[in-house]
Amino acid sequence: MFVPAVVLSLVTTFNRVTFAQSPTNTIAPSNNAQEIEKNNNIKKLLEITGAKNVSRQILTQLLNDFKSEYPQVPQKFWNTFAAELKIDDIVNEIIPIYNKYFTNEEIKQIIAFYQTPLGQKTITVIPQITQESTAVGIRYGKVAVERALKKLEAEGYIRPTR
Repeated sequence: MFVPAVVLSLVTTFNRVTFAQSPTNTIAPSNNAQEIEKNNNIKKLLEITGAKNVSRQILTQLLNDFKSEYPQVPQKFWNTFAAELKIDDIVNEIIPIYNKYFTNEEIKQIIAFYQTPLGQKTITVIPQITQESTAVGIRYGKVAVERALKKLEAEGYIRPTR
């Protein structure tokens, strides 16, 4: 749930070559005990699901890819840059999204689910399900495009591609 947003955000940021800017959509400090509890529960949910660890791995991989793309940049720069990348900053930017779509009670229920054996299994298999489902979607999309092109040709909307 959390990881695709992180990947998209990071890829966009790295492709624009904008380094280590302050987060713009972070959670605002609150004195409201209910809001604080909800934010803490969202953090707990992200911890339980392993989203923080996966995000850390993705950051490491993206940094390594970036280093490969710019081999002329000295290691000292990459060390400094890596130190600026904070998982908690990403988490703080994701919290408002969860906050928008879930109540605190719903977050608690999701946490309770993920703490069950079935929830733990779900956390384990979701990456494989996502990967396999994506492959199915890509195959389906290619077949659909081919079918559409044949129909467009048959009805004279486009010239044959042969």
